[in-house]
Amino acid sequence: MITLPKFEAKTATQKSDVDVVFVSQDAGKKPISPKGPYSGSVDKLRKSSAFAAKLGQIAFVSLGGKGSATHAAFVGVGLASELTAEKVRQAAGHLHARLTAEKIGSVQVLVDTLLGLKGVTDASGLPGAFAEGFALSAYKFDKYKKDGKPSEVYGPAKVGFVSKDKGMKAELAGMLKDALVTAECVSVTRDWSNEPANHGTPEYFAREGSRLAKEYGISVKVLGEKEILKEKMTLFLAVGQGSERENKLLIVDYHPKGAEKTIALVGKGITFDSGGISIKPSMKMEDMKHDMTGAATMMGAVLLAARRKVKNRVVAVMAFAENMPDGNAVVPSSVVMTRAGKTVEIINTDAEGRLILADALDYAQDFKPDVIVNAATLTGACGIALGRHCAGLMSNDPELAAEIFRLGNEMHERVWELPLYEEYFEDLKSDYADMKNSANDGMGGTIRGGMFLKQFIRKGVPWAHLDIAYTAQNMGQIPYLPKKGASGMHVRMLAKFAAEF
Repeated sequence: MITLPKFEAKTATQKSDVDVVFVSQDAGKKPISPKGPYSGSVDKLRKSSAFAAKLGQIAFVSLGGKGSATHAAFVGVGLASELTAEKVRQAAGHLHARLTAEKIGSVQVLVDTLLGLKGVTDASGLPGAFAEGFALSAYKFDKYKKDGKPSEVYGPAKVGFVSKDKGMKAELAGMLKDALVTAECVSVTRDWSNEPANHGTPEYFAREGSRLAKEYGISVKVLGEKEILKEKMTLFLAVGQGSERENKLLIVDYHPKGAEKTIALVGKGITFDSGGISIKPSMKMEDMKHDMTGAATMMGAVLLAARRKVKNRVVAVMAFAENMPDGNAVVPSSVVMTRAGKTVEIINTDAEGRLILADALDYAQDFKPDVIVNAATLTGACGIALGRHCAGLMSNDPELAAEIFRLGNEMHERVWELPLYEEYFEDLKSDYADMKNSANDGMGGTIRGGMFLKQFIRKGVPWAHLDIAYTAQNMGQIPYLPKKGASGMHVRMLAKFAAEF
């Protein structure tokens, strides 16, 4: 797990390397000088036209030994009337990148310059959004590099958040605590997804998941292949039978006293996906270490729900397997029984994620959840349909889909709903089994994946499927997310869903 910066709420400035000042634009897209000691500096920048206060634009100015800091960082936020929590998060990401490049050790954020921006509709949550964006930016995966320093903070190590309003200190401290907790849990998802496949095996994630659950005070259970077989999860086992590494089912159960509702989160955990007998092309196959990001996302979400002490019960069920070709691997044309009692003809062994999820979804429903959500890097077709700016959403419940859509927009972990018309199941009908796992004609791949999973949802259970194949990694267009590797997307949205459902 990464080492995060230290955040502290303060009521007065102290010595630091950099003072952070927020600056908005006027109607002419020129910077508006803030009240206070930095108005003169912004006036100079305005006259020089070097700084327009565009969103994310940073002006780094030496103070020449005057004041509490050696430098000031003026952070542009654009038009105040258009400012949102997401824009503030993104501004924090831009700032973190600049401060890290400048090798700055300590920073103090002048919160009153953010709260005092004229024209902002509601500024109350903006300091928390900035702290969250800054903390989410403080991530680097370098544990396997000779000169890697995973125990050191990536970027500024000390960040003070200063507001002269003493009555706000406790509220501000709460925002900072939540920002760090959020970044901590998102980093678990990122770390797991980034783990090289020779290290990140089913056994590794079962062991790490158990350790983290115990550390967070959450119940945990791990099923090995003997226990999985007793559960009649033979479709899950079929996917891993070409690997020497044993399948694992990890169940992390956050169950607070008096919980009124139960939320089941189910994640696909293919620790490396070669495609099996239906082997993938070699180009970019190394990215298939990320094929367990659905499980990693659910681990981060249940940990964040627990840290926030949400009132609902949250059960995360994560199915881990390695999809490899060898003489014992499952082959196309195989017909396998599922835990739900339905048979599946395996047409394509590279459509394996839905196979492990079928059994995992059925297992999760034994907890009698009020709602079930699964996440998976399921289909390349999702990227063709939606690109990298949102995940695919499919559901059997319009109200549930609408709520996930709303929260996705609120947290900027966006989703877009795709239809599950019954006609799509016609493409999955088999001559030899109750259904087949793929149609192999290249059409409607993402929807067909969702339609397959829907067959394993019991009557009356609200369910949603998130296809995160193209939002799980390489989301560097968002400034507070890593440019390469795992993004940690959807952890925040799912944890908020768990709290508000």
